Amino acid sequence: MSAVEAEVLQKIDLIEPTTGKLFFEHKTELLFCRPHLMPLKTQALERLEEMHRDTARQLQKKRQQKKSTTEPTGSL
Repeated sequence: MSAVEAEVLQKIDLIEPTTGKLFFEHKTELLFCRPHLMPLKTQALERLEEMHRDTARQLQKKRQQKKSTTEPTGSL
């Protein structure tokens, strides 16, 4: 204990509880945890994009099928 702390304690009357528990915790150290990787996209956004891609593929297939059925196959 430093001289300043001792002087302050002499000036202050400490009141300690007669019943119950007294807790004092003094942490001077910083605790660092490991960094956590956060996804850039949420799962909902990824599912939505996948549904858009599937719909675009299905539309493209339908257009190709429609195009192939409307093209004339006969020769001149």
